[in-house]
Amino acid sequence: MAEDNSRPGAGQHPQAGAGDAPHGVEETSEPHLIQRKGEPPQRRASFWEALREVLVILLIAAIVAVFIQSFFLKAFVIPSSSMSPTLQIGDRVMVEKLTYYFRKPRTGDIIVFRYPPTSPQATNTTNLLYWPFEQIGETLHLTHRTGSSPFVKRVIASEGQTIEIRKGQVYVDGKELKEDYKVPDTYDMPPTEVPKGQLFVMGDNRPNSRDSRFWGYVPIRSVIGKVFLIWWPPSHFGIPNS
Repeated sequence: MAEDNSRPGAGQHPQAGAGDAPHGVEETSEPHLIQRKGEPPQRRASFWEALREVLVILLIAAIVAVFIQSFFLKAFVIPSSSMSPTLQIGDRVMVEKLTYYFRKPRTGDIIVFRYPPTSPQATNTTNLLYWPFEQIGETLHLTHRTGSSPFVKRVIASEGQTIEIRKGQVYVDGKELKEDYKVPDTYDMPPTEVPKGQLFVMGDNRPNSRDSRFWGYVPIRSVIGKVFLIWWPPSHFGIPNS
């Protein structure tokens, strides 16, 4: 009797037809998506889910940027000629805040500060959260909105030091201060000790600078940071003279 060859043999497997799904795979309503048995159905992220992810990323980036500018690094524009020739009007400078977490401003440092402070009590407050929130407010332009722009000057003497000026020549604790960067003048001031928690500052352009000679000392707590780099314009790029 002839064998029936229409039935698959023991070592043979039926072949899938053109419309059959592969073994172990189920077809989905979308032909380009393949779903395996036991796996949850695949779906595309909706427009609103994608938008939410973008907004979360932008929010995190904004928080990081505010944190960095409030406590570490910030850019400023030089508004006047009082620090000429070291800093020119329109120069873009980078101000770092990290140094003054470990030490106080010293003679020769170029600093950016707010004057006057938000309130007279600000420099004597014992509230540990006051100045961190003040710095965040500074970054977000929530403080000093009606006040002056930040000042930039050079520290000449710090707390406990005695400053004297004779015909434009500065003496700190009786020693002549070498200042190759300044525009000379003929100003005189008798020996004066800088009070605790204060700084005596002046602009390098001595004949055209309103500074501690005229409106007094700068509270250390009003200092925003130290100028360490001129980054614009390219022709002025570099570390300012100190």
